[in-house]
Amino acid sequence: GIIVTAPTFYRRTQTMMKLSTIVLLSIASSTQSLTVQPGSTVGVVGKGFISILTAKIAAINGYKSWLAIPAGDEEKVNSLIYETPGYDDELPITLVPSTDVDQLGSLLSSSDAMILASDDSNAPLAEGVINFVTQAETGSNLKRIVSMSRNLNNKDYGFFVKASKVSSNAEVWTCEAPLVQEFQKIDNLVKARASELGIEYTIARAGTLKGGACGEVGAEDHCPQYLASKYYELTKRDIVTWQLLFDCRGRGVVIEKGDVLPGPGIKAAFTASAPEPSIGDTSRAGMAEAMVMSLMEEKAGNSEFGVGAVEARKPPTKEEWTKLFGVL
Repeated sequence: GIIVTAPTFYRRTQTMMKLSTIVLLSIASSTQSLTVQPGSTVGVVGKGFISILTAKIAAINGYKSWLAIPAGDEEKVNSLIYETPGYDDELPITLVPSTDVDQLGSLLSSSDAMILASDDSNAPLAEGVINFVTQAETGSNLKRIVSMSRNLNNKDYGFFVKASKVSSNAEVWTCEAPLVQEFQKIDNLVKARASELGIEYTIARAGTLKGGACGEVGAEDHCPQYLASKYYELTKRDIVTWQLLFDCRGRGVVIEKGDVLPGPGIKAAFTASAPEPSIGDTSRAGMAEAMVMSLMEEKAGNSEFGVGAVEARKPPTKEEWTKLFGVL
């Protein structure tokens, strides 16, 4: 037989211990690497104001962001990103026409994270969009995909909520069964594609989206990190837009793990276009910021959470965001 002397056994044991340590360290570092820190490239694909806002928030927080937009919409999008023409404080945002498949493919291949965000309360993003941004040949650099969904638990929804969508605010989220099934299908697709790519997913759930812009320009609580005041011009339905009033009062955010946030129930007629945050509401600003800030949080990987709006004149600080994600 083979005789192993004590010194030889000791050396082999030490070598095995070192190898085990290296393996454990590499596992730890690979886990940590799935967070996406500022300086990384983040792509945003979606529909409406929330996608523009999310790309802006990403750039302000130190990411190199890019945004897919409808062809010919560059001027409109810039007017929502920047308060004044000239763009003196130009942000690191690349606007890409959604028809330019080659440029989109190039940007996808260099992106560390993708965020999917849509204003549409009547349908989720199409399956083809999810499949396009998670192609194996272009998604090899991805670490995380963040997908905006909706509250699908059907708690405190129903007749009054559906009626408020017709009578007061077409953007009300109604949580009707066919819609729930469509959104669940996309949520499951995002999770499956993330698993196939070996990356993490985050599902961020919204109720009725409201506001999303800077508030009153020049006021003490003006928030230039959000959409420019052009947003109020585009969404105005009266002399004073309730969206502006909502933005001034609804800067607070609540995050709940899973899919538990309720709708407005029998109060829906009063809350649908109310100028203060109510149960069932999600601030666009809060949602956009939650999706971007979640990239830096290890706990947000492979998780789902709901984002609600609460009364506050100032948005959460970075330290407060970390505490908010403590529920995950």
